[in-house]
Amino acid sequence: MKDRTTVVVAPVLRPDVRQYTRAIRESGDLRHLVGGAIYHEKGYLSQTIRELDRLAGTTLYRQTEARRLNTEILQSQLTASIYFELLSRVSSRLRLARGGSFAVDAIFAKVDSLAAKVIDVNVELVVGQEDCCLRSFATASRVGAKTLYDLPIPYHTELQRVMTAEETLFPGVCLQNEGVETFAAPRKRRKAAELAAADHVLVASQYVQSGLQSAGIPSSRISRIPYGCDDGRPFLPYSDRKPIVLYVGHLSLRKGTPRLLRVWKKLGAYRTHTLRLIGKQYLHPKFLADFTGIYEHIPPMPRSGLWEHFSQARFFIFPSACDGFGLVLNEALSCGTPILASSNTGAPGFITEGVEGVTYEHGDDEALATYLEQMLSNPTRTAEMGRAAYEFAQINGWPKYRDKIRELVSKLLNESRL
Repeated sequence: MKDRTTVVVAPVLRPDVRQYTRAIRESGDLRHLVGGAIYHEKGYLSQTIRELDRLAGTTLYRQTEARRLNTEILQSQLTASIYFELLSRVSSRLRLARGGSFAVDAIFAKVDSLAAKVIDVNVELVVGQEDCCLRSFATASRVGAKTLYDLPIPYHTELQRVMTAEETLFPGVCLQNEGVETFAAPRKRRKAAELAAADHVLVASQYVQSGLQSAGIPSSRISRIPYGCDDGRPFLPYSDRKPIVLYVGHLSLRKGTPRLLRVWKKLGAYRTHTLRLIGKQYLHPKFLADFTGIYEHIPPMPRSGLWEHFSQARFFIFPSACDGFGLVLNEALSCGTPILASSNTGAPGFITEGVEGVTYEHGDDEALATYLEQMLSNPTRTAEMGRAAYEFAQINGWPKYRDKIRELVSKLLNESRL
């Protein structure tokens, strides 16, 4: 049996992390996945949660689906710190420690520390997620292993540039300042140190890649692999869909919700269509008061519950001001729902302009209004884009993503062995 030489450090089990870990495991290269509140289907914690549900009538097992591993890796390959996260949450609830960035940073530091302990001279590659791999990368360097930096969001310099401009235009629009924790000096120093320690960087979008290049990272050190779609989802024709324009994500300044609401109201689109916003509400009630009755808000729900909404909508809108990719784009495409997205998302360079959807330059609200009106008033064209979106999803599924991950990992392992 071939040596398992790769360690993955990921405190959060995002869908793409699940997929690239699976790809590395399938190639026989995975030694460990070190994570946060992650547990295995066949482990003791899984049995405990299911028994608790049976006795107490709770639904914890279903609610923690996104944190549960099954076929992706073996139980013996998982090292997790779920109890540390639970302790942090309890401490925060009891006001024994600050919540927010304190709890997150503490959890990430714990995961990083656990990962560093499993890295030895037999490890040849360490894949680390942003904010939790500085110590792991230092240990990798000492044993001569390569390092791959998983950067799911725009680099902090680009993120701060965009958000500073947005906050100037929309002062006080959110219930909390989104940049207070993200742009704290210790976090920025850690991010810079992690990036400097990385041999290679994995990104999903053209937008994140361009931000890195602006920060001085050469393209030779960056690999862009867009996320995969869920091929095989049912397709509902345009004629059977409801007059709904869908958005999924936080309702916040960073996600572009204020610009969307302003354009939607100006167009008067609410008279013929429903703007359905699904996600956690971060916008200030004083701001929202000007848009009463022109949109529908649904609180966050598990990903499994979103598919029906994606299938019912006539198109999906993603006006984000600064997004690493936006997996919701792929989920919409998987249901044959065309997309209208800003340039600061994963859409440019992923979809074909005007075929599976359209994009516009972030900040150009006139362009947003123009494309929005076109998609609302031209059902034939929108329906054509929907069919193209569905065909696109069948070709660009997660298997294709895993193939590209395996190619990249193989390349880095070969370089490590030279």
